[in-house]
Amino acid sequence: MKHYVQVFLLAVAFDFYWALVVLFRERGLFLWLGVAILAYLMLSPAHRVYALLLAVAGCALDAFWAQTKLIDFTGGSLLPLWMVALWLMFATVWTALSRTSTLPGWILALLATCGGPVAYVLGERLGAIVFLQPTFIVVSWMVPGWLVLMLFFHILMGKRQ
Repeated sequence: MKHYVQVFLLAVAFDFYWALVVLFRERGLFLWLGVAILAYLMLSPAHRVYALLLAVAGCALDAFWAQTKLIDFTGGSLLPLWMVALWLMFATVWTALSRTSTLPGWILALLATCGGPVAYVLGERLGAIVFLQPTFIVVSWMVPGWLVLMLFFHILMGKRQ
């Protein structure tokens, strides 16, 4: 199978996973966590470190946004487990894509910087999270947060071109 077809299928599979998690949240929690952990374990041990660091940093960023009253997750917890599952799956897929992509790291970081906040806006529209500030303000904080997160990730992975 051609490389670009694999990348496309991986992206579509993640989007399908994302949609299911956001729509069903706690109702499929063990499934979401199990699939994310299984995907994570399919990475090589050397790449698992990068994925785990990205997932932890992403969870910390979400917790920061929740603590500063920018967003609130429905269900009352600071960071629900379904969001942790999403971060682990995103980090796993992004690590796999980053490692195999021929695109420079800064372009990948820009793609994630655009896509990340869009996912939150869609999640808010689907009732998974609540924006506690106007959408423009929330997105204005998320864009630099995602940019810094992804630039550090790609520098750490050595994708600096």
